[in-house]
Amino acid sequence: MPTDAHLNIAAFALSATGATLGIAGTLMQANAYYPFAAKQFVEHMVRVSKTLVTKGYGAAKEEMHVAVKLSEARGEDRARSLTGLYLVAVAFLLQLAGAGLALVAAL
Repeated sequence: MPTDAHLNIAAFALSATGATLGIAGTLMQANAYYPFAAKQFVEHMVRVSKTLVTKGYGAAKEEMHVAVKLSEARGEDRARSLTGLYLVAVAFLLQLAGAGLALVAAL
């Protein structure tokens, strides 16, 4: 029988894997909305979020204008979006399994 520590570690691993897959799946689903590679996307997201907090929505919206125009020209890769949806579904199942293990460890 596994110990509580083993169950907690497994719960964390499942939940963290689920969260990571959920993030990846969400980004894949939203592929039509950003015209960047992953690193550029994160940089742009941080920059726009910082602008939103410091200068307000109007300034952030203005900063997103070029990205919006580029994404409109790019279009959607529906196979990628559907793959992202599947990843999100698997992510939820992994997180649910992790929560179940955490519950068993707590009992």
